[in-house]
Amino acid sequence: MAESGSNDGLDITCPCCSTKLTVDRDTGDILYEQRPEKSEVSWDYALTAGDKRKAEAEALFSKGMDRERRADDILEKKFKEALKKADKSDTPPPRIFDLD
Repeated sequence: MAESGSNDGLDITCPCCSTKLTVDRDTGDILYEQRPEKSEVSWDYALTAGDKRKAEAEALFSKGMDRERRADDILEKKFKEALKKADKSDTPPPRIFDLD
């Protein structure tokens, strides 16, 4: 957002970080910069948040590993069923040359 300031500078607010800048109209140099106050985060809060993220990541990893183990079993069962059906069938599979 641009706002007209004094004759020397142009006051601009950054849409990303909300920093207020005063920029020289002629040269484009930054004359003044005012950054917003950062909220203080306690060390204990950061530590517990890190532990929580680690636990969530481990849970997601173990869930994915279980899914992969079951996927192999399911594929093996499907393959065995396909073999059983192929053994019961007397007709050979169609040849691509006969389709013309």
